[in-house]
Amino acid sequence: MLERKPIVAGIFYKGNMIALSEQIKNLFLDDEGPMAEPELNRHEIEKSFGLILPHAGYMASGTTAAAALYEAAKKGIPETIVIVGPNHTGLGAPVSVWDKGSWVTPFGTVSIDEELAARFLKAYDYAASDYDAHMGEHSIEIQLPLLQYVYGRDLKILPITLMDQRKKTAIEIGEVFSRLKDEKKCLFIASTDLNHYEPEEVTRKKDEEVITHILSSSVNRLYDSLTEYKITMCGFGPVTTLLTAGLGTPRYIKHSTSGSMNGDYSHVVGYFSGIIE
Repeated sequence: MLERKPIVAGIFYKGNMIALSEQIKNLFLDDEGPMAEPELNRHEIEKSFGLILPHAGYMASGTTAAAALYEAAKKGIPETIVIVGPNHTGLGAPVSVWDKGSWVTPFGTVSIDEELAARFLKAYDYAASDYDAHMGEHSIEIQLPLLQYVYGRDLKILPITLMDQRKKTAIEIGEVFSRLKDEKKCLFIASTDLNHYEPEEVTRKKDEEVITHILSSSVNRLYDSLTEYKITMCGFGPVTTLLTAGLGTPRYIKHSTSGSMNGDYSHVVGYFSGIIE
């Protein structure tokens, strides 16, 4: 059976099950997080919705992700979780789908929704079944232990990595998602960090620009701003797929920077979480 082993366990998050469970619990209880454990609605979600989550190490962005997952848990359990992340490695196809087997974390195995993967690949022929793009990429892996903590171990996922984040490509994927969301009750996750490695005041200003366009679903303005203001957001393509999928209205959950977690405000990364419902 095809398995994707974790590459950032023990680096971005704790590498054994007991320590990882305690780490994630503390993210939810932290003053910078929701300050409470998630209360999972045990019923199936009524309809598909989306989340925008950061993908840095849990010590940096974990409380921002936890704040959004706390809200998501109230909605119920999705049939499948579609996770779209940027390709940081430059390997693999422009749009790479891991379509078979499973992914492994310290919490255990997560199954691929092979039927949904086949449907996506059939509906969007620019995408390819490709594993190279995922083997060294952390932007999807980092979400899985958090999702297992909230929803349990019996998950199905569809991992999609974008090296091609052009607006045209992202909108085309969003159009496919707009059909899939009505065929199956999915949680769609866009994995992204915001501005990278500039002083706190610069990053907060640039992040505010990005967040404004996300909350208004202004895809054209988002892409224009990235160029105009030299904003180094890494997952603008994944976010655009959700904004154009007809999932609903984006809502702000939390914004933070790495400076608030590590005390270094000279070279920070911005983190945002939101829900689209």
